[in-house]
Order: sequence, then structure tokens, then C-alpha cells
Amino acid sequence: MIKIGCASTYYFKEKDFALGIQKMKAHGYDCMDYQNIASPNAVAFGYSADEFEKYFTEVGECAKASGVEIYQMHGLWPRQADGELQISKKDIELYEKQIIAAGKMDCKRLVIHPCMPYGWGVDEDRGLAFAQTAETIERLLPTAKAENVIICLENMPFRNKAHSFSDIGETKKLIQTFACDNVKACFDTGHSHVTDENPYDCIKTLGGDLACLHIHDSKYEQDMHMLPLQGEIDWQGVIRGLNEIGYQGCFNLETGISWKTPEPMREKMQIELAKIAKWFAAQIGKDGE
Repeated sequence: MIKIGCASTYYFKEKDFALGIQKMKAHGYDCMDYQNIASPNAVAFGYSADEFEKYFTEVGECAKASGVEIYQMHGLWPRQADGELQISKKDIELYEKQIIAAGKMDCKRLVIHPCMPYGWGVDEDRGLAFAQTAETIERLLPTAKAENVIICLENMPFRNKAHSFSDIGETKKLIQTFACDNVKACFDTGHSHVTDENPYDCIKTLGGDLACLHIHDSKYEQDMHMLPLQGEIDWQGVIRGLNEIGYQGCFNLETGISWKTPEPMREKMQIELAKIAKWFAAQIGKDGE
């Protein structure tokens, strides 16, 4: 059975990571998707260089001691370059900090969103988004290689494939352009539903370039981040696709139980959600047994 993981923000805020990581393990998770510095306004970006490295070293050591692998990490959201026709210097600087943080936590994968030079909406020039995203990755590669981190490009939720990277074929094309072990893909199930792309076909297209997952459900062609099996996604197609490409990574949930849920109901629901993730994981790899 493959490993299961969950977004860290459903278990801890920036400062109280130790108890949150221990709870993730107790609930049955093997891995986490570290998302606590996905915002450019995250407190940690204001730390000095020494404080920054110390903090993420401590997070990594805590996770290791608890038996939780920091399997992947979410990059900036929103991108600083959204709505700008030039790549922001600030964007690159924050990404480089995230890669350093990943290295300190022994996290091997950083998920990045592509550039959206025209913001949310129809691209006036689809080629510009492709070129800017390629340039961003090119500028980040030296740091990624130095820290042994894989840059994972995520497919985006633009209806009618209005953006270059709402087309899984374009995601694959950019990865193949680099032909590098440090550039792979993150497949987001909810995003593919918004674009009306079949998840089985997406997974098969990515094949061996699929390095990690963002698992959540959706309906009404909206990016809703619902719990799996509660929406309209073809989950049997997801399972079949992952089996056929021989995926051995983490089945990572990018959804969870809201902090608004009263205790102890919240913890009971968290435990049940982990059981759902384990059910999925048990279906993956069966064909190869």
C-alpha cells in the first residue's frame, strides 16, 4: 500500500507544529504536504536567514522524530507575478527561500503554480504564460539542484482551458522541454474537474513525470476542495490511472476538516478522513501484486 498524506494547514498553524505533526501520525498519516508558507505574507518570510533555517530545521527534525515524511511542499499562492507582464523579482526570491526551507526539512518536492501574466481569466497570449513559467523554473533550477528538490508544476483550474496550464498536455510539454529529474508534475484532481479533463487520461499523459498529487473532490465545474467521494470526480479512473503508470508516491489530500468544526467532532472526522485516504491507498498497486 502506498503512503498517505494531508495538507499541514489542517493540523497546525505556523508556531504549534510539534503537536500537529504528532496528531497527524496518530491519525494514520505517513506524510504531509507542508503548506504553512504558501502565502507570500507568511510570518517565516520575515525571519532573518539564521532564524529561517533554524525554524525549518526544527520542523524537519520534529517530523522525522514523529515518523512523518514531509513528502511535498506548496509553493507561493497567489503568485506575485499574477496580473503582471513581467516575472516579479520578489516572486523568485520567495521561491528560492521556499526551496531552502524544503531542503532544511528534507522535503524533496516543491509544487509551483504557473505564471498567470493576465491574472484570472482568458490569456491574451498563451505563449507568454508558457515562456514565463519556463523562465521561472530555469531561474530556480540551480537552487533546486543544490537542495535536491524537485520542482513540480501543477495543472490549473481554468474553465474551457483558458490558460496554457489548464491543459495537461501543455504541462507535459514544459516538463519534457527540461528533460530533467528536478522538473516534474503535481496532478490536482479538483483542477482537472474544472477544466473537464478526464483524470485517468491526465494521469496517463503525465506517466513517469507525475511526482506528487493534490487530491480533493469537486462539482459544478468549481474548485471546491471537497472531501474525496463527495463530488463528481471519477475516482475509479484516478485509481486505474495511478495503477497503470505504477505510481508509488504519496496519496496526498489537499483537503481536510475545517478548523471551525467543534472539538471533539473535528478530531473524530479527521480520523475518519484518514481512513478514507487509506482505503484509496489500498486500491493502488493491486494490479502489480
